[in-house]
Amino acid sequence: MDQPDLIPVNPIINPIPGRHKGKAPLIRKMKLRYPELSESQIAKRVNCSPANVHHVLKNFLGDHSEQDLRDYQENQADVWDSIGMRLLKSVTNDKLRKMQAYPAVIAAATAQDKARDIRGLPTGIHMTVMFDLLETVREMNK
Repeated sequence: MDQPDLIPVNPIINPIPGRHKGKAPLIRKMKLRYPELSESQIAKRVNCSPANVHHVLKNFLGDHSEQDLRDYQENQADVWDSIGMRLLKSVTNDKLRKMQAYPAVIAAATAQDKARDIRGLPTGIHMTVMFDLLETVREMNK
């Protein structure tokens, strides 16, 4: 199957200041460190266009505020614990009989691993432990 010819992009024609120069990490750090700065002020400090700053921050935060991000960062482990709990609660007797519980158990264990990692606790998912956990859940639901 022939591939269509691609039109080469010439960065010299209409370059966007700051684009493809690794400015995004600096923009994100500056916004979190100095939330009071406007996009124009950040653009001047990192030497790029305000449009680039807006684009980077829009991709970084989505529809959330800096405070939303800070709250999430402070509570990540609890968020992972909540996800793990909901996943394990989704394991029903019917799912166990049909072996549809396996993905939920693996996902819950992964969530637990992430929460432990964030808290600085030892991590490591051992498959034998996972199978023992699944067997225990089966026995509890008989």
